[in-house]
Amino acid sequence: MFGVIEPTRTDLTKEISMKKEEMIELGMKYGLANKRTVECSQQLDDLLNEHFNNKHFYYTA
Repeated sequence: MFGVIEPTRTDLTKEISMKKEEMIELGMKYGLANKRTVECSQQLDDLLNEHFNNKHFYYTA
C-alpha cells in the first residue's frame, strides 16, 4: 500500500512572501548588488526550491 507524505512546512508560502518583501526593501535601500540584498535573494532561492520540491509527492511502500 502506498501513502503520500505531505509537505512538513505549511507556512512556507508565507515565508516566501515575507522574504520577497524583505529582498525588495533591501534592494531599494542598498541596491541590487549589495551583499545584504544578494544574501536575502539566495535565502529566497532556497525557500523557492524547497517549495518546488514539496510540490512533488513522495510515495512510501
